[in-house]
Amino acid sequence: MPGKYYITTAIDYVNSPPHIGTAYEKISADVFARFRRLMGDDVYFQMGSDEHSLNVLRSAKAKGTDPLAYCDEMETVFRRVWEKLEIRFDRFIRTTERDHVVGLKKLFEAIKGDIYKGHYEGHYCESCEAFLQEKDLVDGNCPTHGTKPAWIKEENYFFRLSSYADRLLEHIERNPEFILPSSRRNEIVQLIKGGLEDTCVTRAGTDWGVPFPMDESQVIYVWVDALTNYATGAGYGYDDERFGKWWPADVHVIGKDVTRFHCVIWPAMLMSAGIPLPKTIYGHGFVYFKGQKLSKSRGVVVDPLEAADVFGPSALRYFLMREGTYGRDVDFTWEHFRTRYDSELANDLGNLVSRATAMVGKFLGGTIEGAAARDAATAGGLAALSETTRAAVVAAMDGYAPQAALAAIWELVRRANAFIEEEKPWVLAKENPERIPGVLFSVLEAIRQVAVLAWPVIPSKSEEILESLGLTLTPGEVTLDNLLQWGAGWPDRIEVQKPAAVFPKYSDEELALKFDITGGGEAAAGAQTSGAGAATTGTPKTDIAETEATEKEGDQRMLSFDRLKELDLRLARIIDAAKVEGTTKLIRMTVDLGDGDQRQMVAGIAEGYAAEELIGKTIVVVANLEPAKIRGIESQAMLLAAVGDGGISLVGPDKELPPGTRVS
Repeated sequence: MPGKYYITTAIDYVNSPPHIGTAYEKISADVFARFRRLMGDDVYFQMGSDEHSLNVLRSAKAKGTDPLAYCDEMETVFRRVWEKLEIRFDRFIRTTERDHVVGLKKLFEAIKGDIYKGHYEGHYCESCEAFLQEKDLVDGNCPTHGTKPAWIKEENYFFRLSSYADRLLEHIERNPEFILPSSRRNEIVQLIKGGLEDTCVTRAGTDWGVPFPMDESQVIYVWVDALTNYATGAGYGYDDERFGKWWPADVHVIGKDVTRFHCVIWPAMLMSAGIPLPKTIYGHGFVYFKGQKLSKSRGVVVDPLEAADVFGPSALRYFLMREGTYGRDVDFTWEHFRTRYDSELANDLGNLVSRATAMVGKFLGGTIEGAAARDAATAGGLAALSETTRAAVVAAMDGYAPQAALAAIWELVRRANAFIEEEKPWVLAKENPERIPGVLFSVLEAIRQVAVLAWPVIPSKSEEILESLGLTLTPGEVTLDNLLQWGAGWPDRIEVQKPAAVFPKYSDEELALKFDITGGGEAAAGAQTSGAGAATTGTPKTDIAETEATEKEGDQRMLSFDRLKELDLRLARIIDAAKVEGTTKLIRMTVDLGDGDQRQMVAGIAEGYAAEELIGKTIVVVANLEPAKIRGIESQAMLLAAVGDGGISLVGPDKELPPGTRVS
């Protein structure tokens, strides 16, 4: 029976743009939300930004701007990324907005009986803004960031977390679906049994945050502030009717690194406030990206999020949901991505759509008429398989297993391709033409079934496929039961249009031109956490030895002085600059290296600099680099720049020197 479905993701720190890990979390939640819409549920999907972070405050100060203005700017950055990835949320909540602040203060009023003032002395990781116990550390360092935490002494307010251990264990035992997958549940049970300590809920010494109602000289600790968004976004504290409709949340989708906050602290606070607990907290794994080359022949390294710019968002969404078991870690490699793209999207599905629509055009003039063509008996088992597929997809998605759902859908894709080979419409056209309408309709209907079932994962491509079949339906606006009865929903006269390649294939050479390539790119390395529960990208600990060996033996090995002297580094003055049309990152520049030596350069720095502000700057360039074509434009040198959490910073002299001066 259709019902309500409230799903949330962790909200993200906005001190840096989204990465593949945060995207993985948001895409998976969007897939679950779209599936529930397909099932006919009334869905409310919430995302947002965690803004009262000291990391955010530092980033704003580094840019010389007000923190709220900085957060306004970063909201736009995040929204653009989510829109590009076809993530369709119902609300984007910000922890600086009035609704949230009102609800947060009401929550503290409700739990004040469990709040007391005390002193904290211990470890604090400034990067993840978390208090750490001695047992949490790995070789004395933060387990997430690998850095030594600060030792702080503060007078704070505490929440009596320790008094909720038994109630939490009892709830988990009675409701095994409360924490998924089971591996996360087991971790949390062991953590609770190991003993809970009362937790700080305020910070002193800063005014960037929500003032603590009981003592406005302190602000509410950023993690407590962030966790409360799940309730305030549903109306807690300002809209009782709305909150009554949506709460409790059906699922919080979060990263495995923040289960302690979500599965221990958050439910204990809800218990204290007398608020029902969420039904499920799902701690997904991380996405690891080791920077494998997109093209071995050209040596190009590209951030995985850029796959959506070239291959389309559906391709990236498909890979992330298909690769590995949801809940476990995922390794993103360009080799695996292109293998799945070429074999499963381009060859299996794309080729099926292309062949079927082309044959309707060739043998039937682009039109199928008559109910007789829709007889399931002519479908060669496709009708029966579609029923099995639908049941498998529903079961898989109910169990948070999108990879299993896609595997089932692709069985139907491959069976439809095999059906074409078995029936051979090109032979029927000569020997038995009256059978062609029924055979081709069966293939089209199988494609329709695939497009609808795969819509949560590849929404725009599914809609594109359905449009090519002459259908105007949008999955999610009609329930699955109505959409997937064999042969239902078609007009009496079916007019098919052969689309452009749904998933076009690309050569290495084409990809090298399509991506914004600036001479190599930056390989992701080391764990990066962004926000309250954001997913992480980085190098797994199990691969550290392998990575170190690669650095010693490969491109990162130590250089001899003679090899270093081969580099011709010079100062160059930018005399002209303009954005490269059709790109998001590329700027074309003319630089002066002195003595009449002017060269054209292309660099991917538009996210850090406007073209006009570059004119007149003196920078360091590699002057003896072999020219390369980028988007068809020859680049005759390469600039040096530093890239970090604070953005892009060009390397240049700290005093005025003439162009052409050698750097040594």
